[in-house]
Amino acid sequence: MKTLSLLAVMLTLSLAMPLTAQDEAAYTRAMEVAIDQFDKVQNAADLQVCKNSFERIAGTYDKQWLPTYYAAYLNTELAFWEMNSDQNSMRLEEAEKYLKRLEEMEDADKSEVENLWGYYYMCRISQDPETMGQQLFQPTITKLENAMTLNPENPRPVILLAFFEQNLPSFLQSKRNRAEDKIKAEALFSKEQKNYSKPYWGKYFLQMINTDSE
Repeated sequence: MKTLSLLAVMLTLSLAMPLTAQDEAAYTRAMEVAIDQFDKVQNAADLQVCKNSFERIAGTYDKQWLPTYYAAYLNTELAFWEMNSDQNSMRLEEAEKYLKRLEEMEDADKSEVENLWGYYYMCRISQDPETMGQQLFQPTITKLENAMTLNPENPRPVILLAFFEQNLPSFLQSKRNRAEDKIKAEALFSKEQKNYSKPYWGKYFLQMINTDSE
């Protein structure tokens, strides 16, 4: 009986392993297609297609953090791209849902998650500055600073904090030097290349930082 039981376990494992490998290959291929698609985005309609792709992958492979991350990011990004869309409340609700799911994933990159929370808060403020500005001003800064502490090599919180402060009233701006932050972020971005296993977006923010007054 023991021999038969052992054989049954071994047979089960031998059958399961190829399926696991197939699932991993299918997941990798799906992410490669979705990320390649994302790199070619030219308008909000393209971005919507990408968002849908990552949401499908996140639903199928719910233990993988990166598609969930991209689903949160693209829901947020779409709200920025279409500031007056009547879908933005729903998009930001979805973004928050995915962000909360990310918080529960132990293997998620904590610096990237903190940074994405900061970006999400920025979007919430932009949608309703009078109501959300006072409420989310400090949480935005805290999240971005946490992201930098967790990974000093992450360029996204550096440039996002510079961008956020640039758009604040002068009396709310810190003593951070935007010109230096831009140079720092540019150097960090130069080390990044296209990657299917971790985020690498945000370089376009370099063009949005005005350092003329500093």
